[in-house]
Amino acid sequence: MNKTLIALAVAATAVASGANAANVYKQDGTELNVGGRAEFRGDFNGTDSGEKIDGTMSNKSRFRLNVGGSTEITDSLSGFGFYEAEQGVNSSTEAGDQNTDFKQRYLFAGFKGNFGAISFGRQDTAAVQISQMSDVTTFTGAQKTFISAGNEQINNTILYTGEFVDGLTFKASYLAGEEKDTDGYGVSAIYTLPMGLGFGLGYSAGDNGDGVNEGTGSAAIAGINYTLDSLYVAGTYTTGEIDDKTNSDFNGVELAVTYGFGNGFTVMGAYQKTEIDESGQSKDKSDFFEISGDYAFNKNINAYVAYLINNIDTNNLATAADFSGDEDTVRVGVKYTF
Repeated sequence: MNKTLIALAVAATAVASGANAANVYKQDGTELNVGGRAEFRGDFNGTDSGEKIDGTMSNKSRFRLNVGGSTEITDSLSGFGFYEAEQGVNSSTEAGDQNTDFKQRYLFAGFKGNFGAISFGRQDTAAVQISQMSDVTTFTGAQKTFISAGNEQINNTILYTGEFVDGLTFKASYLAGEEKDTDGYGVSAIYTLPMGLGFGLGYSAGDNGDGVNEGTGSAAIAGINYTLDSLYVAGTYTTGEIDDKTNSDFNGVELAVTYGFGNGFTVMGAYQKTEIDESGQSKDKSDFFEISGDYAFNKNINAYVAYLINNIDTNNLATAADFSGDEDTVRVGVKYTF
């Protein structure tokens, strides 16, 4: 399999299976990789939704397990598949109070070749590659959450990924809804100059035939990023309509910067503000600053501290707000990646 096909396979999955994933089988053009993470996450003072913690700590820990592989069909055509699940924990400290359910994050399969890559199943839609430009810190990532046609981990998604010229990644997705009038689609592209400056643009639209609004939602998203050695800077902006029949518009901006000192320590900062127009009045979905520090002991384990400065006005919350309170959050984490 040549380097172009390998690059397309990575782009097609649009998920981080983990640079440390173990290759457990490789023979006759077929290989299988297993990876995941065990991550302790403890929130202090406030939860990640801004609610005050009555006790000492809210436990947001999680365990992820993923399995992915590929098989060579011909010299220019291969098949691939990927599955990832996540298990959380119950924050209660009472003995026997457990959470044993796994949440399916991704499950898709497809083909890749000189034409690009096409995959089918539960996966990210096309526009997610734009939102990921600024989704690089602990609490970022809201830019993709306004409509299903532009969100991540969506069932019944068909995704195409192609690289037509060096530095340009194009994606197109179609959401084949199970319920009546719930289909959607999206397109996006990122072009990165040799100097490390990247530009992204995407558009998504889908029907809201859920028996509630039954209108159409749409989202445009733009992003820019720049990489120079250990410095990474990015910003994204999104705008659109949640439902054209109710005239519920939205806007979102997200800025992020990370810098690695080369000794395992990385500092990160972010700003996010998202708004939804409800009945002609702008309501807050999120509004915060984030400052984080991360130390990687080696390629498998790291520890971090993240401080979220919550700017939410609880008197101006949108119905679908990510926050329900105005408390700041301090998160301490330890992550083992395999």
